[in-house]
Amino acid sequence: MSTDSVSDDVSGVSGASGVPARDAPARPWALTLTAIVGAEFMLQLDGTIVNVALPALQSDLGLTITSGSWVPNGFLLAFGGLLLLAGRLGDVLGHRRVFLAGIGLVVVASLLAGLAPNLEILLLGRVLQGAGAAIAGPTGLALLAIVFEGERQQRAFGLYSTVTGLGASAGMVLGGVLTWAGDWRWSLLVNVPLGLLIIAVAAKVLGLRDEATRPRPLGLPSALLGTAAVTAAVYGLVRAAERGWGDTGALISLGAAVVLAAALLVWDRRAEEPLLPLAVFAGRQRAGALLCLLLLAAVLTGFLIYLVQYLQGVLGLDALRSGLAILPFGLALLVVTQLLTKHIAGVSLQTRALLGLVVVLAGVAWLTRLDAGSTYLTGVLPALVVMGVGVGVAIIPFNMIILTTAPPEYAGVTAGLLQTALTVGGSLGLAALLIPFTGGDGVVAQNISSVFVWACGAIVLALAVALLFWFGPGARRADPARG
Repeated sequence: MSTDSVSDDVSGVSGASGVPARDAPARPWALTLTAIVGAEFMLQLDGTIVNVALPALQSDLGLTITSGSWVPNGFLLAFGGLLLLAGRLGDVLGHRRVFLAGIGLVVVASLLAGLAPNLEILLLGRVLQGAGAAIAGPTGLALLAIVFEGERQQRAFGLYSTVTGLGASAGMVLGGVLTWAGDWRWSLLVNVPLGLLIIAVAAKVLGLRDEATRPRPLGLPSALLGTAAVTAAVYGLVRAAERGWGDTGALISLGAAVVLAAALLVWDRRAEEPLLPLAVFAGRQRAGALLCLLLLAAVLTGFLIYLVQYLQGVLGLDALRSGLAILPFGLALLVVTQLLTKHIAGVSLQTRALLGLVVVLAGVAWLTRLDAGSTYLTGVLPALVVMGVGVGVAIIPFNMIILTTAPPEYAGVTAGLLQTALTVGGSLGLAALLIPFTGGDGVVAQNISSVFVWACGAIVLALAVALLFWFGPGARRADPARG
């Protein structure tokens, strides 16, 4: 579709009040969507693109496996820890300016990390990359809810959900290709031209003039407590995934996260502008969707990491081929979100989300049959396609229930909360599924089935949460996106 044919008003350029700004200047909505979704794709790539390059990186800089593990983990900690603060920044300072600033920080950090002569500079660059991603991610997601309405909003969330699903597997593939074709540094430096292009397009179609914002404090004490709580939680879960749940450092970090979260709740009750306003959690529809999304993220992150271990350790695929082997999941998700969604748009968001979870459960259940004698074509590929279909059906309703029903003045912090649920859920999945993965003699071929049995349990729990919150006693049965 050419931008000339879509140069009408963004069907829904709206202000903080949520009322369409019909007198807003015409903007090519396709370019607007490209800028926001392109940024999200770049941020998703950054989470996994260096994973395949780690062996070459460690060899070049003379790193141990333990020190090298902080290259991906440094990004994850900064990203997860700053999401809530970044969401508040967008609400206070304006989403457009904060979005562009976040992408700019990613570009500078990528250049720093890509040219790093040692581990210290590399880790500084990766932490700054994570900080930039945390700033740009929630604000870009909030802009989707603010800028688009109606059918275009559904299409925007569909494309956003697609790149979220494709990002992890695409990152592994692209990282393998760039490392094979050139050098591990290319997997970091690729962000520089890509980020500059996104900034140029976004500045043109979004501009720097933000929706109306009312003066209010940033809430620095709450922001610091929230950042510390999420950082401690993510660090504890990452450490548990590396060293097991009995690790003292992991337990101390998780305990600190609980204490800090409790302190945040106490402080927020007294604050004039709380970091997590009760209005964000007030609806059962939104709260249920957040819990379901956290559980789904736990399954999907664990599925990607531990299935790759099976593909490499049992089926003998190398890093690049294992990344390509995961792609059918993302392609199935792409087909569903771009082609099927418009045909089921008349079905309520809650019903679509439930149906998607049921299909995901079927795909995960298929993977419980894996063992040493399984093959990719019969044991893995069908499950990947089924899971891609299920996630494609479920993910758009989850995102829309959370974002479109939140008060407009809290769009940024709600988007930050959504991405925090994804990040913490993913870390939780890695740590929890480590228990069956390392059970017994630790043989991958023997334990992989148990990993997906546990994953089935998480999806069943998500289904129970959805039924209770959305259809249980006292629940409002109306589709939240329609009123």
